[in-house]
Amino acid sequence: MKIDTNNPIPLEGVQRINQTTILHSIFKKGLSSRKQISIETGLDTATVSRSVVPLIENGIIEEVGMSKGARGRGSINLDFTTSGRYFLCLRIQRRDFSVAINNLKGEVIDTQTVDISINKSIDMTFSEIISIMNNYFKKYKHVDGIGVAVPGPFLEFNEKIILITENPTFQGFDFIKSLRSEYPETPIYSIHDAKAAGISEWRYHSMKQEEGVLLYISAGQGIGSSIVVNGAPFRGADGLAGELGHTSINIDGPKCKCGNKGCLELYASRITLIENINQRITKEEGFNDQKLFDFNSLLEGYLSGNMLEVEEVSKVAKYLALGISNCINFVNPSMVVIGDEFSHFGESFLQTIKTEVKMRLLSKTYETVEIMLSSKKNDSVLEGAFINSMTKTYLNP
Repeated sequence: MKIDTNNPIPLEGVQRINQTTILHSIFKKGLSSRKQISIETGLDTATVSRSVVPLIENGIIEEVGMSKGARGRGSINLDFTTSGRYFLCLRIQRRDFSVAINNLKGEVIDTQTVDISINKSIDMTFSEIISIMNNYFKKYKHVDGIGVAVPGPFLEFNEKIILITENPTFQGFDFIKSLRSEYPETPIYSIHDAKAAGISEWRYHSMKQEEGVLLYISAGQGIGSSIVVNGAPFRGADGLAGELGHTSINIDGPKCKCGNKGCLELYASRITLIENINQRITKEEGFNDQKLFDFNSLLEGYLSGNMLEVEEVSKVAKYLALGISNCINFVNPSMVVIGDEFSHFGESFLQTIKTEVKMRLLSKTYETVEIMLSSKKNDSVLEGAFINSMTKTYLNP
């Protein structure tokens, strides 16, 4: 940062910048001694020692055990506190919502998921969300912020949900504003769900690439994507960047609720996949009459090698590959991560996608991009909502 010598930063501002720099280092590296933080940040050890005192006193970081230093000397480690301060994170999907409480290390203390019935009014769904969140507020007294991740199209800069396909009840309801009315004293940080997952995946893979471009594909109840450049999500002019699900793969295809024709989401979402399988069960001979109603039964059938599920999932893989190929040609990422529910389909699903993508790209382009399924056990979207909230609360000077 360039210092303006005619307008020097006040001492309080310098201390804030030093503390933020230290918190960045701990967030990036995890458990660290004062000496390790000094080496990582370039701050001298005395400055680090002085700056961490109020962070410890305010319960943001804590001293955790000892590590061996040079010549056998022990150093006290520092890390984010695991109790006393929390973030509440909310994920909205088309057919359900999830709420989680995280400590400052990002560890999930508790989480729950509730189905959203399309027969319920938005007021009833909103009341359910508030009831669950209120219970967490009662149990965990010091909540530093609420992170909210919603499906797109989502105008991040004015926090408006434009459309949630397959769940029209959210349309016209100012969800974030309503949430702020319920919790006026608690900062609320909203983000598009695929962007949240993208920054979560970036952090997970950051040991492999400090710089670069990561393309995250959210494949589940809907189809979304995000582009993460050097750790930061690319948002576009209004925060709408990454609406892969509403790019057309068939100009003569059916009309989407967004107004476009032949959108990828109409061919490759979990909702469409289950509908197509159930239609074949009804119309074609040779299949049992047991319809699918949830993703777990679909996944079980696919992994068991059931012909119907395997055929339909393979079609979806090819549709996704078409969308991914277009993105790779346009964005030129170094890594593509396919996450959300479809990541559970496993290696055969990934190989179908890779084979199709390879056919559609120049060989040199294909050779420079790594395509993988997300291997994260925790919900990447909820984790990304936490990272977004944590960053805006503690990691911005």
